[in-house]
Amino acid sequence: MFRILIKDLNLFGYHGVKESEKKDGQNFRFNIEILINQGSFLNDDDIDNTVNYSEVIKLIKRINSDNRFNLLETFSQTVAEDIMKISPLVDKVIVRIEKTSPPIKENLKSVGVEYVLDRKREEKDKSKNKKVDVFLSLGSSVGDRENNLRKAVDMIGDNPHISIIKMSSIYETEPMYIKDQDSFYNIVLYTRVDGEISPFEMMGFLKGIEFGFGRKKDIKYGPRIIDIDLLYYGEIVIESDFLTLPHPGIEERKFVLVPLSEIAPELKIKSRNIGKFIADCNLTEKVKLIKNW
Repeated sequence: MFRILIKDLNLFGYHGVKESEKKDGQNFRFNIEILINQGSFLNDDDIDNTVNYSEVIKLIKRINSDNRFNLLETFSQTVAEDIMKISPLVDKVIVRIEKTSPPIKENLKSVGVEYVLDRKREEKDKSKNKKVDVFLSLGSSVGDRENNLRKAVDMIGDNPHISIIKMSSIYETEPMYIKDQDSFYNIVLYTRVDGEISPFEMMGFLKGIEFGFGRKKDIKYGPRIIDIDLLYYGEIVIESDFLTLPHPGIEERKFVLVPLSEIAPELKIKSRNIGKFIADCNLTEKVKLIKNW
């Protein structure tokens, strides 16, 4: 890791909360550290593989002359963010700005702030804050089917990283794969999930809810107290033994397509609007609207 150092750059500016500071101005001292990834140099002497400190100084002078900041905190953050934008080679920026003659009646040399901007941390924080549209399919054929669905929805909504945006109506559907069993109640949820939960973590969370209902190893496609499928996790595509996204059964399951089309009518499947996709497929499975959620 290389550090580019700009030490004791003195500029006159008009920043501060007091009106006199904006009117009369004062001196500011800048100390900047820019950390460059060592691998960017590739053992050559090309200036394109680093950051030109003259350009950084020009940037600071422009920000200083074009703005009137109340707070040094805002000033330092603006400088750091603009330096970070200069080049993807910059891993970290440390900006220290001091008032060398502050309007304070104390015996002191300077007052100031230091701001640290770390690209990796920023990217990680943005990832955590990023919201992802996630669709879930829920079904129940054992016991109080409607109550089972409502309890499961409550458990999903209790997760602080999941926001429920829309819920479809409740539909009664005939069993699709094994016909000799009771009918199902089905719904589809449109949720928004933050970056704290990966698709695999989301799947584990949903399986935990199923386990909490007392569901054990079922006959495949047989009766179950609650079944929760992860249909879409944003635009992510995954193929693994544990999880496939989008869910591979969506296109053939009318009990998923109908409630999904209710809450996401703009959704496209195989480049066709979901409503047209359902009509074109001519699926014969019975799906009956029972009630609004």
